[in-house]
Amino acid sequence: MYNDPTIIIIIISAVLAGGLVKGTLGFGMPMVALPIIAFIIPPTTAMILLCAPIFLTNFLQIKFKQGISSYRFLPMFLWLVIGLLIGARLILEINLKTITQIIAISIIFAALVNCFGFKISNIKQSREKVITSIIGFGSGILGGLSTFYGPPMLAYIVATDLSKEKFVRTISTMYFIGSFPLYGSLIYYGFATKEDLLFSLFLIVPAFITQQIGTKIRDKINQKQFRICVLITLIILGVSLLIKTF
Repeated sequence: MYNDPTIIIIIISAVLAGGLVKGTLGFGMPMVALPIIAFIIPPTTAMILLCAPIFLTNFLQIKFKQGISSYRFLPMFLWLVIGLLIGARLILEINLKTITQIIAISIIFAALVNCFGFKISNIKQSREKVITSIIGFGSGILGGLSTFYGPPMLAYIVATDLSKEKFVRTISTMYFIGSFPLYGSLIYYGFATKEDLLFSLFLIVPAFITQQIGTKIRDKINQKQFRICVLITLIILGVSLLIKTF
């Protein structure tokens, strides 16, 4: 595979596109790059190749030097990890088609609801912890089975109407934390080779370059435009997943 220039060019191009979307919206690296790469190589290999770029791009957008802005979604992230560990074990035993369809439909529904201006506000802190914990755990189960654990949580976080920069930092934290159990499990269950991991490290370069370009684009769009871009991207993701199952 790694001796074929055409395959290499397609993979690098997919990562370049994914990095650009990631820099602009704060998410979208696997959403854009994975389907493209999976057309030419096995999906599990495509997932492993995105491991290092996803780690790096999320790490950079968390902006640790600025400190932790809020622990509001910590319960969601903790239950996400638990769900991912369980879901990654189930991936060896369960047919993914029906689960993927459920994910796709829920993403489209949540995005459409948000398009009509639905926002979450004035929820008691204790009640929100319960709600986000359930969402986090369910997202982890689905993510372990399909690798797409972000959209259900994305839909909720979009509805909370966070500021643009806080949204990006929160989403990047979510993906960064979730990457450890997800990719750790895939490697543990034998889905990765040494060559895959080394090439994944190489893909950090194109991902970093276009992420920086995307960040500059994000700085030039306002909060309303940013929200619209996020919702449109969620709908595209949902439709793409749904089509993939047929």
